[in-house]
Amino acid sequence: MAQIKTIGSNEQISLGKEFAGESVLIENPEYGVWVVKIGKFIPNNEQWLYQENNAIKLEESLNWAVNNPPKETDLTELESQKGNGLKPVAT
Repeated sequence: MAQIKTIGSNEQISLGKEFAGESVLIENPEYGVWVVKIGKFIPNNEQWLYQENNAIKLEESLNWAVNNPPKETDLTELESQKGNGLKPVAT
């Protein structure tokens, strides 16, 4: 349904009370053309999770953590491994 709206002197357009508080994506494919879509959007600092296969890697990591609970390190054994070509981990 097409509607005619007027841009107010405050540079805003009212979309209607039913959309109050909604997040919208506004695309501007060309001058004078706007496409407005309602939706749930991913914050910038969380977008990495949806790139490539990062969600799968995260799920695998969480599963590993569940199946491998933390345990106390035997420092004597760790010290003996130092001579086996293992590099110490920086803290």
